[in-house]
Amino acid sequence: MGRHRLRRVMAAPLVATVAAIAVIAAVTAAAALYARHGTPVDTATSRCTATVRVVTAASFAPVIEYLKPALEAGDDCLSVTVDVVDGRAAPARAAQLGADLWIPDDASWTAAAGRLKLAAKGTLGSGTVLATSPIYMAADRATAARVQQAGGSWLALATLAGDPAGVTLAVRDPAGSGEGMVGAGAVGEGVWVAQGMDASSLALSRALPQVRTVAGAGPALPRQPGEVGLVAEYALLADPPTGLTYLPGTDRSAVLRYTFLPTEAALDNAAAVTRLLDALRGNRSDEALGAARLRRADTLPVAGAAVSPLPTLAAKPFDVLGAHHVDHVFATWYPADRRTSLLMVVDVSGSMANPTPGTGTPVIDLVRQGGRSLGTLLPDEARAGLWVFGEGHRELLAPAPLTEQHRAAWASAIGGLTVQKTGTNLFDTILAAYTAARDAYVPGMPNQVFVFTDGRNEGGAVPATAASALAAAMDPKRPVQLSIVAYGGVKEEAALEAVVKPVDGYVDTPETIDEVGAVFIHVAAGGLHEHEA
Repeated sequence: MGRHRLRRVMAAPLVATVAAIAVIAAVTAAAALYARHGTPVDTATSRCTATVRVVTAASFAPVIEYLKPALEAGDDCLSVTVDVVDGRAAPARAAQLGADLWIPDDASWTAAAGRLKLAAKGTLGSGTVLATSPIYMAADRATAARVQQAGGSWLALATLAGDPAGVTLAVRDPAGSGEGMVGAGAVGEGVWVAQGMDASSLALSRALPQVRTVAGAGPALPRQPGEVGLVAEYALLADPPTGLTYLPGTDRSAVLRYTFLPTEAALDNAAAVTRLLDALRGNRSDEALGAARLRRADTLPVAGAAVSPLPTLAAKPFDVLGAHHVDHVFATWYPADRRTSLLMVVDVSGSMANPTPGTGTPVIDLVRQGGRSLGTLLPDEARAGLWVFGEGHRELLAPAPLTEQHRAAWASAIGGLTVQKTGTNLFDTILAAYTAARDAYVPGMPNQVFVFTDGRNEGGAVPATAASALAAAMDPKRPVQLSIVAYGGVKEEAALEAVVKPVDGYVDTPETIDEVGAVFIHVAAGGLHEHEA
């Protein structure tokens, strides 16, 4: 990766946030130059031989600007070049610039690192949290009271937001900032922690029609009664709105974690990068964080900070959003993120005609409903194919892009699913479907096999033999995500888990009709894999 030693600060769409930190002279001066010229500004001292190029979020840039004068003073000076880029665009920009360091506004952005090669965790301090900022629910008094009456939790907010008669949400564009991504993620996380991942996908999907997504750099403040805005503390303290009530969440706290992430390029510049890390954690770090209205890494206010008018945090923070959790947010907000090559494999053996527990609805009817929802949720760029199986398997629809014609064929094939008087050769079918998906692998999108069954194997390979065959079929260059949903009947969950373990497959066992519906939404949102808690 090429290295760049340009001593300048790049203009960015969110630079107005930096300019607003008028209490810091260096930041104010730099912002004025941005405003006058609209072009990169040379602010570094040319005599410094040690340099570090940093890509960071707009809300953290003031911290570095505060420390720069001291770093760039003296004979042994360090020049720090700051490029302000937020959200999903940041890692690509860092890679393009050959940056030494990326400091995003939350650690969960590592899931979107893409081609940016990061140093291993712990190397040069990689993964160190430098600062935090909690996210509050902001609403008019009556709306806040409704949330509090429901429990005051993120789970309560998700429930109210999923009800058309509940509340609406205002959220910054999740792709554009940690404030939006972690705020939206907290709505899903409240459900995930309490009810599981399928319910989380369903909750986000139900909430989205009641969400106002706010583009640009401004906070997502509520603008009408009944709306709850998800806003980071640093934005609220910049210009505290009047007439609003703020709730921190009684179940967990949603917190941005500003994280030190050196790139592999930084390994050749270790001394300079380490000096910057030392400064960011040094004896002036509290001053710098206070100037940016951020908290310490442990979520406590910095020493000497003015007393905040916002309520104290009521619960421990959510864990950092894992990659699959981030996928949920993006796949919910952006249909293009649901691009996948999907082979759906449906059990049509006799037991699939049995009624679902507590109802008279046959299980196969739930599959038809879920299959139709998949056809609606997946974008045109996705690919979908359909098999059925009993004692043997049969292709009803070859995987192909979801053109208008293929969507019609999909709807027809799903609607025509019928139960047959046959047993279930489950393990052999899983192997055949996995192998077919591997052989038809489509680069550039997730490739997944989704098997819906009553969970019983009534012939063919035994678990140990099927597991060995799957292990032999796996190709790291053509990865296939394998998910098995077992519902109704006598579910051989342990045997299924043993079979799919060699390919890191996932077995889901929903218990209710709502959970079955959530499964199909989850498949569209990235698949049924749960590698993080």
